Amino acid sequence: MPQPRNWSHNYAYGSYRGFEQLGKVLKLADYLPENSSHNNLDWREGFREHLEEDERSDNTITSYLSDLNIFVKWFEKTQGNFAPNLITALDLRDYKRDLLLKSKPGTINRKLSAISTFLIFARDAGLIHSIPKIPKQVKEQRPGIRWLNRPEQHGLLRRVERYGEQRDLGAIKVLLNTGLRVSELADLLWSDVEISDRKGSLIVRSGKGSKRRTIPLNKDARSGFLLLGYDQHQGTDQPVMVGQRGRLTRRGIEHMVEKYRGDLDGFSCHSLRHTFCKNLVDGGVGLEKVAALAGHESLETTRRYCQPSYHDLEKAVQVIGEEED
Repeated sequence: MPQPRNWSHNYAYGSYRGFEQLGKVLKLADYLPENSSHNNLDWREGFREHLEEDERSDNTITSYLSDLNIFVKWFEKTQGNFAPNLITALDLRDYKRDLLLKSKPGTINRKLSAISTFLIFARDAGLIHSIPKIPKQVKEQRPGIRWLNRPEQHGLLRRVERYGEQRDLGAIKVLLNTGLRVSELADLLWSDVEISDRKGSLIVRSGKGSKRRTIPLNKDARSGFLLLGYDQHQGTDQPVMVGQRGRLTRRGIEHMVEKYRGDLDGFSCHSLRHTFCKNLVDGGVGLEKVAALAGHESLETTRRYCQPSYHDLEKAVQVIGEEED
């Protein structure tokens, strides 16, 4: 077990028994003095360092710290002063019960996961002796993955060709043919891309979980990078995705792509990544290769693309029909 950091504190219980002798029923949180170590914010910074050392993404760190702050405010409102060693299993069950009244299952599960991660950190840092029982996560039906079938892909590209900019068409071609996450495209530099007449590749240096991977580029992907300006910028440390005000953020790319949704229901920029994976599976590419190209940590994630869509089922029943249309 890791040694406690130098910012950890021993939260003294004091002579709580003396209060019992006075015949008063008190909560421990009420006994802790205002200037005791439970008010010290060092454990917050320690938790942030723990998440950073665990190489959690910036979004995860921000979400977990926010979720923890919300739990602390709830605890202070319902129990009084907060300290990590005051958290009980009953508190956690009550908090979950409160969340069930106003939050969706995914949000509840994320908040419980943030608290669980914090308690593991607190135990390893010596802030608590043991971890109280964490409530079970809420079961939820996983929404179906939205990918585009071939007619939808062609319709999207047709809209961009007719009404969009060269940059937009290049970006959508790249996303459809590389499976890059939007954040990965936003981080991509021209020095990460290499193209020749008949082949090409790109390097994702900071994928999910800080995993690096190399993606070969087919002709459509190479065409997309040429539209984005490969000939003018190849080999430089300039970002691939730029707008009038400089480098495009993840949200900027999402907004750029989603304005071409047309009549596509449930479409988002991330649908292009799903489409890349689905096209590979439909083309007979093995799950191990799909997982490697997409940067999936588990084959279970990739296996979702083997689940048939309604369009797949329509094609399946046509196979056994004998009457001609």
